[in-house]
Amino acid sequence: MKSYNLFERTIAKALDRFPQLKQVTKTTYQHLNYWYYGDRHFQLALHPQVNIYTPFQWSKTESESGELFFGYYDKTPWSSDVSRFVCHRLKDNTKVEIVVFDRNEQKATLVGTSATWSSQQGSMVQWLGNKQIIFNDLVENKLAAKIVSLTDKVEKVIDFPIQTLNPNEKEALSLNYKRLDRLHPEYGYAVAASNFSSDRSLSEDGIWKVDLESGTGELIISLETLIAYQPRPEMANTEHKVNHIMYSPQGTRFVFMHRWLGSEGKFSRLYVADADGSNLQLLLDDRMVSHYSWRDEENLLAWARTKEAGDRYYLINIVTGNKKVVGEGILDVYGDGHPSFSPNKRWILTDTYPDKSRKQHLLLYEVATEKLIELGSFFAPLKFSNASRCDLHPRWRPDNNAISIDSTYEGQRMTYILDVSAIVNS
Repeated sequence: MKSYNLFERTIAKALDRFPQLKQVTKTTYQHLNYWYYGDRHFQLALHPQVNIYTPFQWSKTESESGELFFGYYDKTPWSSDVSRFVCHRLKDNTKVEIVVFDRNEQKATLVGTSATWSSQQGSMVQWLGNKQIIFNDLVENKLAAKIVSLTDKVEKVIDFPIQTLNPNEKEALSLNYKRLDRLHPEYGYAVAASNFSSDRSLSEDGIWKVDLESGTGELIISLETLIAYQPRPEMANTEHKVNHIMYSPQGTRFVFMHRWLGSEGKFSRLYVADADGSNLQLLLDDRMVSHYSWRDEENLLAWARTKEAGDRYYLINIVTGNKKVVGEGILDVYGDGHPSFSPNKRWILTDTYPDKSRKQHLLLYEVATEKLIELGSFFAPLKFSNASRCDLHPRWRPDNNAISIDSTYEGQRMTYILDVSAIVNS
């Protein structure tokens, strides 16, 4: 196995206090490992029961030039009736096109463009039912969200960019993408905007609740509040941000990450709050929290660190605070990934960062039997590293039978659809 071992991960953990040195060391080590372990002819290896398609092949439309990608793992590119698939087409470095592939009508439609997108999350495009999409854009010099009807092309503009959409489709949560651009460019928006700034005061920055009908928003949790909540000495003279906000499946709660960066390196906390921002609770506070997803209204799966068990996948009960290690020595052999439960909760899907040979692994874990299935491995060229990396970010189709990923195994960004019905229905 060419995954990074315990000693290597311990060294990486020790370098957390020196972020610039860690980045240089990481890049150099990746190149050395690929020189030693890399297979210059490898592109893709798939499980024999998995079939892979581009959106053009899936919808039986003519292929066009341009790189395609979707974005983050907590959203689905499929409409609720799974007949349509939305993604971004990258034409240049300033804007992305929003394209909808229709399997029934066998066509691809350009819905709009966005100047507010990031390499990791795109424009946060997602579906409102089967006939509307919502995505972030710059409108009249403001960071905003557009709701576009696929039926009549009517647009509605919300004066806040969205981060996560409530399952009731009536409200959303927003954050400051300008602050993210300054502190973590892979997730922020580099455009100039009149309604947000990269250095907004801590008392006026944080998480906003946005009413999609009226277009109004209110700040419900401020960075100032988070800093004052069980403060730590490492917070002195640091920069703060929030990111990765996710509603629970029924929209009664949301979870988010509070991260600060300073001379001691990077620290992350995981919080949960009720939908209106009340009942704020700290779930994890042992320096490292990475990726997470909801199982149900009370349970959350997270890759994180605890003093008791170290870096693991944990199932956290947000009511009791109990934490249970999931898939120890099985699911976590490659380390961090982007996990999610299948719609029927039978499976956990996750991916890995490139191993020593630059292979990204797509993993399926059956919860009841603790059986791990590797769905595939995908080559990640060295030019797609660090800020320009392309994570697989696996996403479930609502009917459980297919998965969407982004990959660069063919030498450019492309989004793919994997038919896994033969495995998940066995």
